[in-house]
Amino acid sequence: MARADELIMDGVDQVVAADLAAVCGAAAWWVGFFAIIRHRGVHHRSLQPSTASIARMVLEEAAGIVALGMAIRVLEEHLRAGGVAEAGLRMAYCRALAASVAVERRMPALLEELGELRLVDLVSMAVPWRGRFTKYAGGTGAGQVE
Repeated sequence: MARADELIMDGVDQVVAADLAAVCGAAAWWVGFFAIIRHRGVHHRSLQPSTASIARMVLEEAAGIVALGMAIRVLEEHLRAGGVAEAGLRMAYCRALAASVAVERRMPALLEELGELRLVDLVSMAVPWRGRFTKYAGGTGAGQVE
């Protein structure tokens, strides 16, 4: 929810605000769900069972990135649907894109801290443009480049 609030500082339509709040909440849920079932997964590079624990702050950062990626998609759809004239909506989209570029610097270390394949896949593919360039060392996963 904090991510949604950061993006809509200039104000947006109530529908857009509700959509952003929904996807940000869902992002936290998915990261939490994959963290809970992590004991059944494998490390994204070695494909060996995941054993290391994950710090709460790392999970919060991961949830923020997934929320950012979902927010970008929601904002793009609202802009396509005729919201280009809304200055607040355009500013929210610009903030989201700028934030996605800013988090990229931290992404490799974050993915290594997450370790587990499903979490890494979720976080690395969250930002729309980023997933196209992701390939796991083992050649597995949805991010595999053909």
